Amino acid sequence: MGDVKEEKVELSVSGRTLGVDYNGQQMVKVADRSGQTLTFQMFQGVLYSPLFKVETLQQIKDFNMRPDDIFFTGYARTGTNWTFEMTRMLLNGKAETIPKAKDLMELTPHDELAQLPSPRIINAHMQLSGAPTDVKALKCKVIYTLRDPKDVAVSVYKIYYNRAFPFGTYNGHFEDFLYLYLDGTVDGNGIFEHWRDAEKYFTDHPEIPVHFQSYEDAIKDPVRSVQALSDFLGLQRNDDLCRAIAEKCSFTRMKIDKEPFAIKLDGEHFLYRKGIVGDWKNWFNDQMLEDYYRVYEEKMAGSRFYDTYARSKY
Repeated sequence: MGDVKEEKVELSVSGRTLGVDYNGQQMVKVADRSGQTLTFQMFQGVLYSPLFKVETLQQIKDFNMRPDDIFFTGYARTGTNWTFEMTRMLLNGKAETIPKAKDLMELTPHDELAQLPSPRIINAHMQLSGAPTDVKALKCKVIYTLRDPKDVAVSVYKIYYNRAFPFGTYNGHFEDFLYLYLDGTVDGNGIFEHWRDAEKYFTDHPEIPVHFQSYEDAIKDPVRSVQALSDFLGLQRNDDLCRAIAEKCSFTRMKIDKEPFAIKLDGEHFLYRKGIVGDWKNWFNDQMLEDYYRVYEEKMAGSRFYDTYARSKY
């Protein structure tokens, strides 16, 4: 597994302690320009967190989906927990906090996912090319989350910075981290590869119904965002319910309501940070912004997502 110095910290989710099993992992240490390191595992050419067991990752392709499953994937920090909460409330038909964390497919034992009642939301952060084969075979509905990659860069950095994960702590500056992010030497090989992979997946499988959930649109008009999700799920529109869910899923409410069920390190809940649009402006200097857009324009040119977050938009 390589040389990993394990920190003695407790990782838990929904109050349950999670063990870390490095067995079979191909460990990769990534150094930023100042020599500060992040630790990942390489699995089938993609960088993943060492929190994910190899045996779990190996089972994903053959996971048995159901025709009424919703497959929900999106790059980390693009509003996935928020969107899950909205979607689950809509399926439950009531604006009540979901009393558990979302079951991330890379982390949750698959026998537990198999026991969930229908309709299930199967959550993941992986690239869509790594999704269960049944997603396309059964034409399952897919929800894919989008967020300004500059805000995502800041949010991913804050997840890692000065946080004692079992496999190490990253203490690098944001500017140094940004260049790892732009190079794609971060989780999932970076957001741009994640998006291009999704784009190819949807082009190759146009029969798969997909809903793109924009973080910025949901901030601007949360009720309309919930209504759009409801329509995509094929539910009878209940505007009172949509308004109640939008209110219940506000950032300030969720930060409090989901605290008992959150992923925690030594009891610290760290998933919910600010829940705003444009925080990147507090982190990027002019040179960083120029370097960012140079890479964005190189990697996203011609993409269906390009215009949404092009330089002219912000």
